[in-house]
Amino acid sequence: DVCLLARMMAANLYISQIEDLMFELSMWRCNDELRAKADELDGASRKVVKHYTEFWRQIPTNEPYRVVLADVRDKLYNTRERMRHLLTTGFSEIPEDATITNVTKFLEPLELCYKSLCDSGDKTIADGSLLDFMRQVSTFGLSLTKLDIRQESDRHTEVIDAITTHLGIGSYRS
Repeated sequence: DVCLLARMMAANLYISQIEDLMFELSMWRCNDELRAKADELDGASRKVVKHYTEFWRQIPTNEPYRVVLADVRDKLYNTRERMRHLLTTGFSEIPEDATITNVTKFLEPLELCYKSLCDSGDKTIADGSLLDFMRQVSTFGLSLTKLDIRQESDRHTEVIDAITTHLGIGSYRS
């Protein structure tokens, strides 16, 4: 139950952050890869009306970043609702493939947006909230659980060594 609750809370937080990105990434310039993904998502016409506060109408294809992020939001919504159903009844009719189940799949559309922004000359925008969000997802995953560094001392040593070496103050390991 704790894991389901953590995933539900993470999905809820991430939905809010995706909507913030949808406000921020309103531009129409994008690379061909993002355009193709936006067209594919728009062409699927599988939009089931959900009761979002923002961007609840179908997003026009001339806003490709919003189209891609809206699909991520839909999957996060399904993830949250599936976790809620599993917590309350032990069963959910929402299929697992309509949810986000791993960090790699979660990051793919975000990385696509990032690459497109960089390719389109908007690296400053890409390196803002989008990059921060991608780092957050990479760090905390789908459950926002804390990592006790005492359990991961080798990893901790690696990280501190990389930092001290980069700063030119020597190796942490020695």
